[in-house]
Formats: sequence, structure tokens, C-alpha cells
Amino acid sequence: MYIVFILVSLLLLVGFFVLTSYETRRGVRFFALQRERLDRIVERTEFIVENVNLGEFLRDEVHHLIGRIGHDIVHFSLIAVRLVERLLTNLVRRLRTHPIVDEAPRETAREFVKTLSDFKGSLNATHPEITDIK
Repeated sequence: MYIVFILVSLLLLVGFFVLTSYETRRGVRFFALQRERLDRIVERTEFIVENVNLGEFLRDEVHHLIGRIGHDIVHFSLIAVRLVERLLTNLVRRLRTHPIVDEAPRETAREFVKTLSDFKGSLNATHPEITDIK
């Protein structure tokens, strides 16, 4: 198994030397645009690794991310509060313009009045009216 990896590596190394010698003799690069783009990416990555303090950069990015998450949470909370406010405002407006009418059955009200009258009468019967004596 290891011999396969060794042979593949040697084959790739020989292919690299053959390709570079061919390009040197002809003065033409294969896949020139893609290789130049890759060279720029590698140079930029190398510059960043050498010159940027990654710890400070990471701390700043985490600080920015936490601030952004906090902002989004507050924004969504405000949207929810405004939604509830609108619903309650519409409900109050509807209740003020269309008051609820008590449509209880008339018989129940009459029975209640009759019961109160009977109770009042029984109170008068058990407690006679006191008149002022002068």
C-alpha cells in the first residue's frame, strides 16, 4: 500500500519537472490565468499570515458577531412588541366603536327582579319598619 503512495508522489514530481522544462523551452504557461489567480491568492494568504495578529483579529470578529446577534435579538423583539401593540390597538378601537350589547334573555332578567322583590318582601316581613317616635 505504501509503495503506491511513493510511486504516485514520484510520478507527480517527475511530471512537474517535465512540465516546467517544457514551459521554459516554449515560453508558454499552461492554464496561465488560473495559475496567476492561484499565485495571487497564495501571496495574499502568506501576507496575512505574516502581518496580521490573528488573536486580535479573531477577538474583534467575535465582538462584532456578538454585537450583531444582540442587535438582531432586540430588532426582532421590537417587531414582536409592535405586532402585539397593533393587534391590541385594533381590538380596543373595535370595542369602542361597537360596544357589546348584553343580549341576555328577558325571562332571566324578570326572574331575577321577581326574586329580588320576593327577598325584599321577606325582609319587610321579618323586620318590621321602624318609625321615628317623637
